[in-house]
This record gives sequence, structure tokens and C-alpha cells, in this order.
Amino acid sequence: MFERVLDFIANSWNILRPVVVVSDFEGGVILRFGRYNREIKPGLHWKFPLADNAMITSTVITTMALRPQTLTTKDDLTIVLSAIVKYHISDVRTYLLDIWDSADVINDLTLGAIREVVASVIYKDLQGHLIEEEVLRTIKDEAMRYGVDIHKVTFSDLGKVRSLRLITNEPSQLI
Repeated sequence: MFERVLDFIANSWNILRPVVVVSDFEGGVILRFGRYNREIKPGLHWKFPLADNAMITSTVITTMALRPQTLTTKDDLTIVLSAIVKYHISDVRTYLLDIWDSADVINDLTLGAIREVVASVIYKDLQGHLIEEEVLRTIKDEAMRYGVDIHKVTFSDLGKVRSLRLITNEPSQLI
């Protein structure tokens, strides 16, 4: 019960305080009655209590490890490939207000570009850095539309695999 009272006090203070502080590594926007009012940069910013809501996010360079993908190259080899994406937020308004789940957008965008590029080359071409640069070129412009500047895509894992599919006559059981 006491924790709920403390939560209520903390939430009330966030709504009622007349200022918001944005750190050097952050950026944000002010929403007035739920609509975009202005972008805020690092520093102290005034806001109207109850009317304004500050949304703040980190804008500095960060990385995201992508899940492994099973892909087929142009020469019909099956591979598993993992990648790391290095990026930062370049347009805070777009990043916060125009997309719902930013991590999913970056993840899906990059995985799709990797699949597209890998399907167009032979396995031998995957060994150099040129393929990573091709993936970067493929996603850079589209990511900018979402307020994200992608710096680098690095393949962290790459290997040939054998894909096996089990075919049975047993129907699946429903629980």
C-alpha cells in the first residue's frame, strides 16, 4: 500500500513540475495536450504543468545485436548469419512520434536488407567487408526516414549450415 502512495506522489510530481531537464546524451519533445509542441535539446526547459508532457530518449551511439537468420545465397547455399548494427538517433521528433517500437523497426529493416543482399550474392562474396557496406547502403536512407542514422553493419557470425526438415505422418495434437 505504501509503495502505491509513493508511486502516486512520484507520478504527480512528474505531471505538476514546471521544468524538465534533458541531459547531454538525450533529446526529446514536448507534447501539449497530447499534440507535438516543440523539440527539446539538452538543458533546462519550462513546461506548463498538467498541459505539457515531456518524452525523452537517449540519442548517442548505441549498438543492437540482431538475431541469427537462416538464409540462402545466390549459389543455393544455406547459411546462418548474425549481425550487429551501430546507430544513433538523428531526428528525435520522428523517432519518438512517427514509429511505435523503434527497436523492432531497426531490427526488421536491417534483417530485411541483409536477406535481400545475401540472396543476390554467392557465398564467396560474403567473406569480405564489401557485403556489409552494401547492406549499410541499402538501409541507410530508409532508416533516416525514421530518425535513425545507421553508422555500420557488422556480420558477427557467418557459417554454412545444413537444413533438415522432418516430415511425419502424425497429425499435430491440439491441447
